[in-house]
Amino acid sequence: MREERAGVRALVFGAQPVAVAAIALLAFLPVLTGRTSWPDRLAALACAAALAAGHLIWFAPGRAGRRIVVLAAQAALGFVPLLQFGVQWSPASGFFAGGLLLAFPPAKAVPGALLACVVAGLGSAWPGPSVHVGVAGAVVAGVAALTLFGLGTSAGLVAERDVEVRELKRQAIAEERKRFSRDLHDLLGLSLSAITLKGELVDRLVPTRPEQAKEELAELLVMSRRALADVRTIAAGYRELSLEEECRAAADVLSAAGTRVTVARSGLENLPLRVATALGTVLREGVTNVVRHSTASWCALSVSIGDGTAWLEIVNDGAAGAADGGPDAGAGLRNLRDRIDVLNGTLTAEAGPDGTHRLLVAIPLERAAS
Repeated sequence: MREERAGVRALVFGAQPVAVAAIALLAFLPVLTGRTSWPDRLAALACAAALAAGHLIWFAPGRAGRRIVVLAAQAALGFVPLLQFGVQWSPASGFFAGGLLLAFPPAKAVPGALLACVVAGLGSAWPGPSVHVGVAGAVVAGVAALTLFGLGTSAGLVAERDVEVRELKRQAIAEERKRFSRDLHDLLGLSLSAITLKGELVDRLVPTRPEQAKEELAELLVMSRRALADVRTIAAGYRELSLEEECRAAADVLSAAGTRVTVARSGLENLPLRVATALGTVLREGVTNVVRHSTASWCALSVSIGDGTAWLEIVNDGAAGAADGGPDAGAGLRNLRDRIDVLNGTLTAEAGPDGTHRLLVAIPLERAAS
C-alpha cells in the first residue's frame, strides 16, 4: 500500500512538469517549423521557456508569493506574441488562464479565465475576422488552462496529504511516548515501592527472625516477577488489571509500610474490564502516594457499585501533596485524571479539616461503555 501511494505521488508530481513542458512546446514548435525568421523563433523560445519556468516555480505546491507579478508576466508573454504568431501561439495563453484558476478562488478565477480564453481567441483571429480560427484559439487556450489547473491542484492535494500524514505520524509517536511514560509511572510505582519496603523489612528481620525473613523474601520475589510482567505489558501496549488482585496487593503494601488498612469491596465481578483496569490503575497510584508521601497511620480502601456508577475511595490520615491538582500536583494525579476522563468519569482529591486526605473516583458505567 505504501509503495502504491509513493507511485501515485511520483506520477502526480512528475506529470505536472511534463504537461507544462508539453504546452510550451505546442506553442513553440509551430513557430519553429513555420515561415518565421530566426529572431522570431528565438523570441518565441525565450517566451515559452519563461512561461514554463515561471509556472513551475511560482505555482508549485507551497509557493504563494508574488503571484500577481507572475500573472502579469504570463499575460504579457501569452497574449502579445499572438499578434505576431496567431493561433499557433494560443496554447501559451493557457498559462495565464491556468494561473488565474490556481491563484484565486473559483468565484473570481473562473470569469477571469473565461475572459482570458476569449481574448486568446480574438488574438488568434487577428487581423482577419476568422471565426473558426478564433474559436480554435479559445478552445486550445482553455484546454491548456484546465490541464495546468488540474495537475497543479492534484499536486497541491498530494502535498497537503503528505503534510497531514507527517503530522499524524508525529502525533502518533508523541501519544505513544506519553502512554509509555504514563503507564511506566502509574503501573510500576506501586510495585517498586513494595519491593523497596519488603527489602527493608527483610533486612531488619534477618538478624532476629530469619524464618520470617525467608517468608518475606519469597513475597518479594513474587512482587519482582509481577513488576517484570508489568514492564512487558507496558512495552506491548496491552494491559488488563484485576481489581480484586490490586486490592489485595495494595493492602499488602500498606501493611508492609506499617499502615493499618481496611478494604471494602463489592460488585467487582460486574465491572466492565476497561473500568476495572482504570480503577486498578488509580488504586495503584493512590496507594503509592500514601506509601511514598504520607505519614498515615491508617488507610481505608473502598470499591463498590451504586446507582449505575463505579466508585473507588482512598482515605488516609496523613497524605501530603496538592489536593486540588493545581500546579503543585504531581504527574501521577494528572495522569489519573486523563485516564478517568476517557471513561467520562470524575476524580477528586481533597484534604479534610481533620488532617485526612480523600481520593474519590466515580465512573458512570453506561457513559463509560459508550
